[in-house]
Amino acid sequence: MKNEADIQFQLGILRRDGYHAAAGIIESLQGKVSRKAEMDYLKEFARQGCFDEELSRDQLRCLWTAYCLHHGLDADTSGYDNDLLELWDVVAEEEAETADWSDHDSFENYMCRYLV
Repeated sequence: MKNEADIQFQLGILRRDGYHAAAGIIESLQGKVSRKAEMDYLKEFARQGCFDEELSRDQLRCLWTAYCLHHGLDADTSGYDNDLLELWDVVAEEEAETADWSDHDSFENYMCRYLV
């Protein structure tokens, strides 16, 4: 991965050569976490979580909410539903039933609370 000085140098070249829009796009992308990386984090959190505890369930829901906001996912859209199903598959392997969910539908209702 390139260091910050290299990135700034390359952005300066783009600006100097008249590619201001490209430089702006690159700058706006800096510091953003990729959708895949964030989903991988969510899955690992689900694998390691103990969802018998309310705090862990709440943390998962808050992480999911942040993920949806970061990536512009609205509840009950195909992207949202596909990603939630992907997360559910991991959760179901570890702990399919808790006080807040017992199947995919109840998991979906639980997870979208702060998004609708």
